[in-house]
Amino acid sequence: MTVHEKHSHVHRWTGTSKSSLAVVSLTIISIGNWNPWINRFAFAHPALPLPNSRPPKSLFSNDDSQAPPKKSAASSSSRAAAKGKSVPISGTPFRGVSLNSSRSHVANASNERPPSQLESIVLNAKSLSQSLFRSSPLSDPSLRTKYFTAIAAGLAVSLAMVPEAVSFSFVAGVNPLVGLWTTVVLGFFAAAFGGRAGICSSASGACSIVVAGLCASHGSGYLAGCAALAGLIQIVAGSAGLGKLIRLVPHPVMLGFVNGLTLVMFKAQLTHFKDGRKFLSLLSPQGKATYACTALTMVLVKYILPKLQENAIPPTLGGVVIAAAAARFFKWPVKTLADVAGAETFRGGLSVLPKLGLPSDFWTPLLSAPLHTLKIILPYAITMAAVGSIESLLTLQLLDGIIDDGKRGSTKREVVGQGIGNVAAGLTGGIGGCALIGQSLINAQSGGGVSRLSGISMAIFLALGIVSFAPLLGQTPVCALSGVMLLACQTSFSWGSLRLLGKIPNLDAFIIMLVTIVTVKDDLAKAVLVGTITSALGFAWKQSTTISAAITTTMIDLPNGGPRLPNIKSYNINGPLFFGSSQQFSRLFSVKEDPNDIVIDFTNSRVFDHSALEAINTIADRYGALGKRVYLRHLSSDCAKLLAKVHEGGLPPFMVVESGEFDPVYGVAEQSKYYQDVPVTNPGRKL
Repeated sequence: MTVHEKHSHVHRWTGTSKSSLAVVSLTIISIGNWNPWINRFAFAHPALPLPNSRPPKSLFSNDDSQAPPKKSAASSSSRAAAKGKSVPISGTPFRGVSLNSSRSHVANASNERPPSQLESIVLNAKSLSQSLFRSSPLSDPSLRTKYFTAIAAGLAVSLAMVPEAVSFSFVAGVNPLVGLWTTVVLGFFAAAFGGRAGICSSASGACSIVVAGLCASHGSGYLAGCAALAGLIQIVAGSAGLGKLIRLVPHPVMLGFVNGLTLVMFKAQLTHFKDGRKFLSLLSPQGKATYACTALTMVLVKYILPKLQENAIPPTLGGVVIAAAAARFFKWPVKTLADVAGAETFRGGLSVLPKLGLPSDFWTPLLSAPLHTLKIILPYAITMAAVGSIESLLTLQLLDGIIDDGKRGSTKREVVGQGIGNVAAGLTGGIGGCALIGQSLINAQSGGGVSRLSGISMAIFLALGIVSFAPLLGQTPVCALSGVMLLACQTSFSWGSLRLLGKIPNLDAFIIMLVTIVTVKDDLAKAVLVGTITSALGFAWKQSTTISAAITTTMIDLPNGGPRLPNIKSYNINGPLFFGSSQQFSRLFSVKEDPNDIVIDFTNSRVFDHSALEAINTIADRYGALGKRVYLRHLSSDCAKLLAKVHEGGLPPFMVVESGEFDPVYGVAEQSKYYQDVPVTNPGRKL
């Protein structure tokens, strides 16, 4: 069959199948309406062949006996497309086409009639469908590797979560299963709805310390209600955007927080190397096995496994598995998770699943005396919500600096996500918690910071381990997990802060040490609050001492056609004027010795609050009491009008001169509702 006969056959086919082709055409047109890139294929001038139309079928025979053409850039690009490589679709043949035969028939096809537009649409539709299927995310090898790495990182972190959850359960005074299921439920919802990928949440030491007193006085049932109420508070606070207040936390406070939590984690790991109150002896069999297993895990994770593998399995998971296998093979007398939490915790089966709903020992008093019950748990819930939010947001900021993915975490979503997780944990009888910096760092270093699947898979693997693989999970050596946590401590501690001592202001160095000590001795919320207040007071004091005045002589032209006043004494103010510097501002002037006319120039100063306005008005009154006149230069229009309002309509002893449109608007009022009726004629630039 000749080429012309083939085309005739195609046109006869199109004539007998108009309805089918109409459906195809409408499909292509609908696709083109939402994808401009596809419009290039589907819409062309009706009298011209489409620029990407498929050549006649004779060009695509499977006969490879023709002599191959000379290699060129175009043929190399086409050959790459035939092999399935990523090249532009336009002007390239379809995947799998024999290029040798197609090139040999180009000359014979030069006089052939181009295919109809309808045929081109059909053929290009097939090409586009293949391209769309090939671009599916799950078929991308790099994405598959990313998701697999995230899931493997979640498996590694799930193992590291077990000893921490068990330890924090003992701190709170509840059964270890309560802490484990809190980690499952809270970790799942916080990862799914949180502020960024990579954060791992669990029952935490900071929150457990807060509710330990509640458990001791009213029983473990009240902890679930407290966790649910704390979650509701976090949801409300996050929805209101209060998470943005974390921006007020200075960097020295951040460094102190990281160092303090690192010391808390390090201190928690030391308990696994003690027998009672004493550390295990290196000469005892248990001491040798414990220290050897810990060292083996640390060496594998830190040095060996990162060199042997590319990125398929996280080194933390591989190190724990190898150390556990070595301990099992050599029968080392090491302490396992079952030894720490009890064999009952790792019995497995459906009987260990948590019950939905608040415990009866809390639900009963809540129904009988709701106000009294809420009065009991509300202080603990507020403290837990504050502590959990602060630790989670600081962990969010820390991971933003570690994970280089070009994304910034959402403080609003993180607080809301933690709140949803705590509500869910409370409704399953949990104790509540927050993000854990150590496990989050392990997750990020294992490659879990690229997807939320890491946190979600952590919760799923831990749940499967508790229900289905509990006996196997219970045989994991605690010292192997402690080795992973010790490496996390070594990584998370800000060693650079030690080198900064003597190179940064003494106040910043003091704040770093203060926050670190308060975090270790007390709790995180108090440490951050104390550090932030100290830093703010130090900043205010420093700024209050920077205001000064340079005395010069100047010349001014009075407004409204007034005369020119030469050789006027001018106070050129430098530095911010606010509540901390208002008294120092008043001491800059010699009211009695000054001439009858003076100028106060605010070119290099800024007015920040109502205390600054009152200071300006007071100094003007002092000059006015002596019959002297004050001219305020480069003071914004809103400041001038607010000063006039403060003077209650009387003639103020000052005049604003040279207040142009380029003078800034400060927004100085502490309570702007009192100044809503003050018009601003020249708003200028908003600072």
